[in-house]
Order: sequence, then structure tokens, then C-alpha cells
Amino acid sequence: MPRHLWVVTVEGCPTTPYIGTSERSTTTGYDRFSFTHRTAKQIAADLNQDECGLTASWDSDSLVFIASEAYNGDAFTEIVTPNAHGHYEIGGMWPWGEWSEDLDPDEHRRAFVRGARARHEPPDPQWSYAVRAAWQRGRHEAEQVLNPVVLRGQSRPHRHLVTHGLMPPEAPSTASLPSPARRQR
Repeated sequence: MPRHLWVVTVEGCPTTPYIGTSERSTTTGYDRFSFTHRTAKQIAADLNQDECGLTASWDSDSLVFIASEAYNGDAFTEIVTPNAHGHYEIGGMWPWGEWSEDLDPDEHRRAFVRGARARHEPPDPQWSYAVRAAWQRGRHEAEQVLNPVVLRGQSRPHRHLVTHGLMPPEAPSTASLPSPARRQR
């Protein structure tokens, strides 16, 4: 089944875009989206900053959501474990909203989303290094979520992405990339 790329926010918090996928081409707002480990960590960190009665914590590779009765009047615990691709299916606990460039003036977040949505186009050569790095992170996140690797004894997918031009600070050096001979084994 085809996967559709979504850029969503937690409804009411339109400035934090999360890149995920769904098998659905439309959303009800409470759908489950598949996110990379990196995005799941960001969702948990953002949720914990908002004192709404719902918190997130990590237990090894499992993401544990705990809601008090102050959260919508219903206490619950939900444990989200990574799937075979190392992705986290998160949804149904709050309404998602579709991220809108019109609601977010931050140039870095806008470049991040453009990188995710236009993965095969080059970044704008007029962008600063920091904005170009945000674009590259969005591109990388979209590649990871759309083209997952089946895990074999690993906790997360291989995160290296070959890039051209300026590389963001968190990008691997060429010395850390696996040699072609090792990949063929």
C-alpha cells in the first residue's frame, strides 16, 4: 500500500512541524502517523514542555505516553514500540493538524518542510548555511520515513544519506560511511 507524506502539528501548536507518513491520502485528525525515532523524540520533548496532563517518556526503545485525568478527563497509558522499520505509529491521543507555511514565519522550519516536500529539488542557493542545513534535515527525515530499511537486529535504521553541496553539522563524515565492500556482504 502506498505511503503518503504528511507534515503535521499537534492541533493548537501550529509551529512545530512533524514529518510522518500514513496509508491514507486524507486525514480525520486523529489518524496514526508513522514517524522516525528522531521525530518521535521531538514529539515527546514538545509534549513534555506543554503541561496538558499528557507526558511522554522512554523505556529503552519504547515511547510511553501517560495521561492523567486532567487530560480530557480520562487517565490512560499507551506504549508505542518501533515497528520493523524502527518507526513509531503515533496517533489517537490528540488531534493532528496539517502544518501550514502561512501560520509559521520561521525561515528554518519552512526550509525544513520544503526539504521534506521537495526532496528531489536542490535547495535555494541564496539560503544561508543554517537554512540550507534545515532544508537538508527535512529532506533526510522524509527519505527516512518514506524509504525505510527493514531492520535486522538494529534498534534504528541506517541514517546516512549521500548529499551534494554543503552538509549540515550533524551529517556524517566520509570516514564514518560504510565502504561499498562491506555493504555487499
